[in-house]
Amino acid sequence: MTAMLQKKVLFVALVGMFGAAHAVEPPTQPSTSTTKISNNLSNTYSNTNVSLTGTAYLEGIAVYEVFDPKADAMASAQVNDVQKNLGNKLNVTDPTNASVSGSVSNIQGNAGVNNASGFFNQQANNVAISSASGKSSGAVASTSFEQMNDGNSYTFAQPMPGTSNQMGASISNSLNNIQGNAGVNNAAGAGNQQKNDVALASASSAVLATASAGGMQVNQGTSVTTFFPLNGSASLTGSVNGISGNVGLNNAAGLSNQQVNSLSVAATH
Repeated sequence: MTAMLQKKVLFVALVGMFGAAHAVEPPTQPSTSTTKISNNLSNTYSNTNVSLTGTAYLEGIAVYEVFDPKADAMASAQVNDVQKNLGNKLNVTDPTNASVSGSVSNIQGNAGVNNASGFFNQQANNVAISSASGKSSGAVASTSFEQMNDGNSYTFAQPMPGTSNQMGASISNSLNNIQGNAGVNNAAGAGNQQKNDVALASASSAVLATASAGGMQVNQGTSVTTFFPLNGSASLTGSVNGISGNVGLNNAAGLSNQQVNSLSVAATH
């Protein structure tokens, strides 16, 4: 069975208020605290017969902003990234497995977890935070991204003797009791795209606070050939509980799934 898959998703969110500002506010001295984190991460991968040609790389996006030079202070935070897999040819005969167990719990602040089993999966968690104070100041926070799979060819052939075609990704007893922000991506399969973005801007007695989170996901020109039913499983058990704040969770099994969670918050006070 051969199939051609093509998907495109474009998402943009913008929250803002009016005004203008300039100059970076000096960072405040971080508070001193000690947090003990006990992690036991297991990420296993087994594949002995894979042929791969093509390109996979990361690149940056330049974003420019212009502000009033007479402003008292300006705080700006930006996160911009690109993930691409282009023109790859993949022959798969063995199983893959990725697991997270008893990990990433009892955390205060920010936690990002990517767990993937399979091939050419794209995952990322980004957070941009800015804060400023002053009657002629402002704060800007923005995140943007592109995830692209284009012209890839997947062939799922007969498994090696004594193995199966299982692609499994599991998270168990993890990411519990978190105060703050948590981004979780869990995928089993090929060509899946998952993203969690958060942009926060806070300005005290200011004229500007703006936050934006947006991006694009593209799956096109993908050819899939299978000689048997695909066997993919993505599971979460006993996880992502007792969270105070924001959580973005993506869980997918199969081919070319696209998932995004974006949050943008701007406040003046």
